[in-house]
Amino acid sequence: MDSLTGIELARWAVAALFALVVAYLWRLNKVMSQTPPEAVRASPYRWADSEIEATYKRIKAKPIDWTKHLPPKTNRRYVVTGGSGGVGGQIVLHLLLRGESPESIRIVDFRKVERSDMTSGAAANVDFAQADITSPTATKAAFDKSWPSKVAKLPLTVFHTAALIVPGERTMGTFERIKRVNVDGTQNVINAAKAAGATIFVATSSASVAHRPASYWGNPFRRWPKNYFQFIDESDFDKPLPSHDKFFANYAHTKAISERIVCQANSPKFRTGAIRPSNAIYGSSNGDQVVGVVLRSQGAQSWMSNIVQNFVHGGHISLGHLQFEAALLRKEMPKCAGRPFIITDDGPPPTYGDMYHLCRVTAETPVKLTFLPPMPLLIMAHIVELVAIASRTPVLKWIFPEPKGTLAILQPGVFHAGLNYVATDKAAQQSVEQGGLGFRHAHTTIEGMCQQILEWNNEHAASSS
Repeated sequence: MDSLTGIELARWAVAALFALVVAYLWRLNKVMSQTPPEAVRASPYRWADSEIEATYKRIKAKPIDWTKHLPPKTNRRYVVTGGSGGVGGQIVLHLLLRGESPESIRIVDFRKVERSDMTSGAAANVDFAQADITSPTATKAAFDKSWPSKVAKLPLTVFHTAALIVPGERTMGTFERIKRVNVDGTQNVINAAKAAGATIFVATSSASVAHRPASYWGNPFRRWPKNYFQFIDESDFDKPLPSHDKFFANYAHTKAISERIVCQANSPKFRTGAIRPSNAIYGSSNGDQVVGVVLRSQGAQSWMSNIVQNFVHGGHISLGHLQFEAALLRKEMPKCAGRPFIITDDGPPPTYGDMYHLCRVTAETPVKLTFLPPMPLLIMAHIVELVAIASRTPVLKWIFPEPKGTLAILQPGVFHAGLNYVATDKAAQQSVEQGGLGFRHAHTTIEGMCQQILEWNNEHAASSS
């Protein structure tokens, strides 16, 4: 046999390299489509049709009643930044539910209320002040707006829920625009709250501040990507703030900074704290990006059906804020002051596949699900990120337009946000004397999601009749 020529050797080398790359990507796709054993141990059972149907029937017969879980009425004034959104709106509804007067509540937001459950009844009478919290002047003006005389002298609590949530972006080129809202805006709200005489300040943070990005690329012999499973608590708060590359995206980094700003502002006359919702927030069909988006879109295209995460209903997040306020209102400075607390639903964390399946089983509107392989999308996410970076450079921006819409969301950060995270809110469940909030769950995740879909079904049954 004649010896191989240099060109033939090169062709064989290229073919071998191509085969190795394909095998590597195939294996990584297979790994990303599976659930690591630690996550399986935390969530060993998938929701069966019989369990879903029985839970939905039970919730339909006896819907979740938040009233008995809420702390008592306080007769204070309330400013809720971001009160037009999912979490802020839920806080407003809970304040009204426990007996606070509409005149004593003010929503500060850049957009007006559009939630269907807030455009009628007592919620429709809540004051609204439009403001961009990145502007110190506009923020102060919203806080300085006069109150009705019968509540003007009541003490003031501020719930700060306003934030810019961009889960995909992680480069420093876009850090500043997220920082302007989540960090500078938080400082503006604190300054305005202090100037307005507020004595209680509770902010919405995020459990994602404790998430660490995964190492998808690298050692081909590693069984699972590094950090593919993580256990989340509040222990990171007692350590120095990590560097930017230790956060999955700019959003998480800015929330970590703002959380510390809030907690460091704690003092005897201005008591503060932060609530960390655990991962995916649901509970508002008008706006949430979990159950609500599946219902509104009549389906989902997802690569995350195998991913285990704690979900949290907006009502539980609201309850956490209100119970934090109750703790901070005690005569003596409680141990929880100036600290963050994770809040989750009760019960073991489900998979995204459980949530998709529940929507399909219980929703009376169509739900079509398409499950996609993760690896091609991860590669595409890196390409989108490169195009986004190029679109911000002086020369290349004339060639590469900035990605928009759904495509802009598909960046590597979402794959680091979509890891197997198991969070605990045991710290919040401790008594106030022990340093917690005395938090108690109102429902499990399957119950909360059945409640949301029940509300969706009732609304669409009424609109179609």
